[in-house]
Amino acid sequence: MKRLFGIILLIVLSTFSYSQSVTEFGVTAEGAWFMPHPINNFREYSTKAGFGTGVGVYASRNLFWRVSADIGLAYRYKQMQQYYAFYKDPVPGDTGGGGSYGGGYMDNKVEGWGKYSLHYVVVPVHLQLRIGQSHFIRGGIESTWLTNYDTGIKKTEYNWTVGWGSQKHKLKWSVNYIRGFKNVGFYNGIYELEFGNVKYPSVTAYRNNMLQLNLSYPIWQNK
Repeated sequence: MKRLFGIILLIVLSTFSYSQSVTEFGVTAEGAWFMPHPINNFREYSTKAGFGTGVGVYASRNLFWRVSADIGLAYRYKQMQQYYAFYKDPVPGDTGGGGSYGGGYMDNKVEGWGKYSLHYVVVPVHLQLRIGQSHFIRGGIESTWLTNYDTGIKKTEYNWTVGWGSQKHKLKWSVNYIRGFKNVGFYNGIYELEFGNVKYPSVTAYRNNMLQLNLSYPIWQNK
């Protein structure tokens, strides 16, 4: 996935370097309904949807005919909830380890819904095909970085996106579906299990799944 994103990015940057077509720079804003897809059907991985929003900047250039490419840099906020369940320290005389599933009684169980505010830096790359006078379809890849939680080894989340939109005068809007290529996760800080000398922090895991309304407006054009 890193190689694919790199190839697309190189093509877009090469286009900006050598093409003599229309170049445009502008600002973007988005609103989204974030529907994180759980990695399996177990109760412990249940999720609830939340809203998302974001702002950014972009640069676009016509490639040929009715096809254009754009690249952006944006801030994105997403809100989600995920179910959690674990056992508190066992009662005196119990041989189970603190916080482990192997010890304690059922009345020692703690469960609920963790609420998370997620902050991302996003680099989207899109291709766009104009249909008729004012409509277009678009698709591309996003590379995103979660900034306010530790994600462990995997620092980058890759998404694919496809959408349809329209342009009236200078304002452009599109409705896009965004989906992660792989499952991702982060350490949520709810509890930590210890087995021997190894500690295992609790993790929120999901696959990205969003419905986005994107608005863009040019602030500079070179024709």
